[in-house]
Amino acid sequence: MAHTDQDMEAPGWRLSIAAAISCVSIVGMAFGLGLPLLAMNLERMTGSGLVIGINALSGAVSIVVAAPFAPLILSRYPARPILIFSLLLTSFSYIFYRLVDSVTLWMVMRFISGFTISILFIASETWINQLAPNHLRARLLSIYSIALAAGFGLGGLLVAYLGISGWAPFVAGAIICLLGILPLLAPGPQLIAPDRDEVSPSILFSYFSKAPRIMLAALAFGAIETAATHFSPVWALRAGLGETEALRLISVGAIGVIALQFPIGWLGDKMDRYRLLVICGVATLIAPILMWLTIGLSTTVLYIIFFIYVGMGEGLYILALVLVGQKFGKKELTAASAALVLMYGIGSMLSPLVIGPLMDVFNPHGAMFGLALFAVIYLGAAFWFRGRPTTV
Repeated sequence: MAHTDQDMEAPGWRLSIAAAISCVSIVGMAFGLGLPLLAMNLERMTGSGLVIGINALSGAVSIVVAAPFAPLILSRYPARPILIFSLLLTSFSYIFYRLVDSVTLWMVMRFISGFTISILFIASETWINQLAPNHLRARLLSIYSIALAAGFGLGGLLVAYLGISGWAPFVAGAIICLLGILPLLAPGPQLIAPDRDEVSPSILFSYFSKAPRIMLAALAFGAIETAATHFSPVWALRAGLGETEALRLISVGAIGVIALQFPIGWLGDKMDRYRLLVICGVATLIAPILMWLTIGLSTTVLYIIFFIYVGMGEGLYILALVLVGQKFGKKELTAASAALVLMYGIGSMLSPLVIGPLMDVFNPHGAMFGLALFAVIYLGAAFWFRGRPTTV
C-alpha cells in the first residue's frame, strides 16, 4: 500500500521525527565509542579474533531474537517508555563492563542491552517512516542515517581521545546514553501501534518473499557493518597501524556515511532504486580488495577507500528503508521494519562467524577477504531474484 502525503502529515510530525533522529544520533555516539572500546579491550584480554567475533555475535543474536518480538511489544506498550528503558539499561551496561572483568559476562550483557536497543532502532525507524511525507521520505531517512553516523563518528573520536583504559571511556558511554532520553520527552505524535493480528513473530519471515531484494540488502549491510566496526580497527592494528590510527577508521567511516548518504538519497529519488542497490553492492566488493592492497602503502589512501566503503555500504540499508516505507501501510510498517532489522541481525550474526576465524587463519587480511565474500554473495543473490515473480 503506497502512502499519500496527506495521510502522512500528522500535526507535529516534524517534532516527532526530530526527536527520533536526535535520540538515534546520541545512541550512535554511544555505539561509536562502545564497539571499538569493547573490541580493543577484548584484543588486550585475549588476543583472539575468535573471541572478539563471539562477543560481536552475542550482539547480533540479540537483534535476531528481539526483532520478531518487537511488533508484539510495540503493539502493547507505548513506544517512548520502551525507548527510555532501553537507554537506561544500555547506560548501566557501560558501568557493568568496567566493573566486571569476565569475557563470558560481557557477552551476556551485550546480549541483554542489544535486545533492548534493537527495539529502539525498530521503533525509531518505524516512527520516522510512518510520519515522513512520501515526497520527503528518502531525504528524511538520509538525514536519519547522517545523524546516526555523525553520532557514531563523534563516539569514535571520543574513544580515540579518551583511550580504552580506565573509567573515562566507560563513564562517557553511560552519560551519553542518558542524554539520549532528553529528545524523547518532546511532544508530538506517537508511533502508530501495529494491529494485534499482525504481530506474530513468525509473520516476519513472510516479508522475505514479499520483498527479497530489499531484505537481502539489509542482510548484506548487517554483515558489512558489523565486520567494519568490530574488525577493521583490529585488522589495521595487526597490519601495523598505531592504536590511534586504527581507531580513527571508525570516524573515517562515519564521515563517509555523512558525506555520501544525501547524494545516495537524492539519486534514489532520480533513478531505479534496485540499480542503485547494485551499484552500492559493487562498491562494497571492490573496496576491501583495495584496502588489502594499500594497507602498507599509505594511511591516507586507506582512509579514503574506507570512507567510500562504509558510505556506500550504508546506502544498502537506507535504500531498503525507503522502499519499505514506500510499499507498506502504517500498521504494517512495524512488522516490515522489524523484518528488515531481523535480516540485518542475521547478517550481523553471520559476519563474526566468518570474519573472526578468517582473521586468525589469514592473519590479518582474512578480515578483508571476508568483507569481499559478503559482497559477492549479496550481488549474486540480487541478480538471482532480479526479474523473478515476487511482490516487490
